[in-house]
Amino acid sequence: MFINAPDRFRHAEEVRFTEDRRRGRMWAGYMSEAGRDVPRDAGTVHAFVSAIKEYSGAAHVHADIFDRVRTTHEGDECDLVQVTIYREGRPDDLLRFDDKGALVRQAYRPVFEAAITYEPATGGLEVVANDKATRLEIAKSAVTHLLGIEFKENRLPLRCYDLSVLLTPYDFPADEEDGIEDVEVRELRLMPIDDSSRRVTLENMARADGTIWSMADEMFGDRTPLRDGFVVTRAKLAVKLARRPGGDRRRTLTLTITWPHGCDLKDRTATEQMIGEKYLRRWGILVDDPQLLED
Repeated sequence: MFINAPDRFRHAEEVRFTEDRRRGRMWAGYMSEAGRDVPRDAGTVHAFVSAIKEYSGAAHVHADIFDRVRTTHEGDECDLVQVTIYREGRPDDLLRFDDKGALVRQAYRPVFEAAITYEPATGGLEVVANDKATRLEIAKSAVTHLLGIEFKENRLPLRCYDLSVLLTPYDFPADEEDGIEDVEVRELRLMPIDDSSRRVTLENMARADGTIWSMADEMFGDRTPLRDGFVVTRAKLAVKLARRPGGDRRRTLTLTITWPHGCDLKDRTATEQMIGEKYLRRWGILVDDPQLLED
């Protein structure tokens, strides 16, 4: 692919760039109209590129527009149109060695990458770019020039994590076919409701006897922070998975969840993400969030 189909190889890199940053600090989501076509003709692309140039002041902008799919955490595939934008940045320089071995400065203009995906089935737009203003401008330009409709700043809700269920012992029910043998709470970080400047962290190591709740009771008794008046702000779960056929040891999926919107599931394999998403909802940790993303 790299040698014989460089454009498609670059598209694969662009997909990875977008998915790795999805739901992170570089991400924003909007709702637009469903069922819109994304034209690829020269006039439409030129209008979109010109809008990006006008906003950013870049002399050169390149846009890739291509169809792709995204596999959801439920295992389904949804059709997407991805637009990747490369824009030229302001002049900079770097150190290098010349042909004679002398250390010299070389001027160059960096290239910044951003991307937007459109899901025709739902009208969902997701933007990945370095800063909030750029994300908003890319969304406006895409809706106006590629979808041909008026842009309305309707934000997509973030996923929200509620860790309050972990204040008391919990059994973590699971379906036998998913191969989850046990779940351990390895760490809980708590904050007093009336004092956001302080934190208490409880940690139960992998080989420790008992659970994090029994450890807290043993060490703190009636003064345990696992009670009303405290909020769990971070948790680390160790999900112990059955051995694969032919495998020589049991696997452990470790998840770090931070209240209200943080989880490292995006760094996992597709199978691990699917298991994590399914059970975080079942266990009441992943909940629907009416709030909108704000920087």
